[in-house]
Amino acid sequence: MNEKEYIESIPMWAKKKNSLSEVKKNIDILGVKLPKLIHIAGTNGKGSVCAYLSNILIENKMRVGTFISPHLIELNERILLDMIPISDDELENISKYVRDRLKKSGNKNPPTYFEYIFYITMVYFSNSNPDYVILETGMGGRLDVTNVFESGLSIITSIGMDHMQYLGNSIKEIAFEKAGIIKKNSTVIFDDSNKEAKEIIVKKAKEENASIIELSSFDYESLDFCRIKYKKKAAALAMLAARQLPENVKNMEAAVKKTVWHGRMEEIEKDIIIDGAHNEPAVLEFVDNVSDIIKSGDKKIKLLISVVKDKDVEKIFDIITLRLDVEKYYITSLNSYRTNSTDELYNSLNILLEKNKRQARINCYNNSKDAFYEAKKEKKDNEILFCVGSLYLMGEILEGIYDRF
Repeated sequence: MNEKEYIESIPMWAKKKNSLSEVKKNIDILGVKLPKLIHIAGTNGKGSVCAYLSNILIENKMRVGTFISPHLIELNERILLDMIPISDDELENISKYVRDRLKKSGNKNPPTYFEYIFYITMVYFSNSNPDYVILETGMGGRLDVTNVFESGLSIITSIGMDHMQYLGNSIKEIAFEKAGIIKKNSTVIFDDSNKEAKEIIVKKAKEENASIIELSSFDYESLDFCRIKYKKKAAALAMLAARQLPENVKNMEAAVKKTVWHGRMEEIEKDIIIDGAHNEPAVLEFVDNVSDIIKSGDKKIKLLISVVKDKDVEKIFDIITLRLDVEKYYITSLNSYRTNSTDELYNSLNILLEKNKRQARINCYNNSKDAFYEAKKEKKDNEILFCVGSLYLMGEILEGIYDRF
């Protein structure tokens, strides 16, 4: 078993999770020393902000370590130095080092999958000595393993209902967890579009004597690098963050225009668009973007979709069937333990189509490759094929059909 296989064998969850003090102790055992940090939390848009901000700093001749999740195809994609994934050799060597040091430390609680990758990342960045490290939280923020460093600058993206079983059943509860990354005497830049979330974030910032900068202070609608609203908001958050750095950061819009972030309203071929929207707020953004696209081109919609088990399938289908008139759905299972059965997805979709008085053809497939090929073959010139519902699906489409990485 090589190290990558070992990593993939680590459980996602643990009966007893390491506390942040234990994580910090492990970081010290591993000898990690990091430069200036920028910490990012939120429900949707974290990865896009990471990508835009990283490219802005790279454009200004800075070296940047970026930690993101999840990956689309390869684990290496989570650990980026100047937006280039860690090599297999580096991953192998550092994983062996981390395993050995943690084993000798006597810690009886083995790290979870995410925690272990985080340790590898921190050792890699410590060895590489970049000018900045940009850390994306895995889930939440307050208790996330990434929340063990002091950070002078944090960013909180849009907040919506997701991971409720872990973060709470209201916007305020979820915002409280996200706001946990705000440190004393720091600066926080945040999406202030939700009043409930804003209230919690501002309260936490005041408690920590942190300066606040609101997204609404930036005219992001004027950005012309794309027509997708959530991409403009992510770029604006990144640009606001870059302005807070002591370096004289220039050419920000040029860096944003160069940025490619796979699987987020990405047109991989003419009239074939993939988007990893997988929760209620992201799907609401998705249907708004689809409506704008088809309005400008007067085209019909076909939809390839899969939704994993722990997401609110009924809510996602309710939003889509209520807001979009889809000619045909292509439902597929995924190559993941989290996949939903196509029977369950089919039944849920049928119920919501009937509820929202829509009619559409539905085909089901056992794998995404077959589903994609069939959908692509059937697509007519007056139709756009959208693929949505899970980042797993985006990864399978990119890996199976397009050599994009």
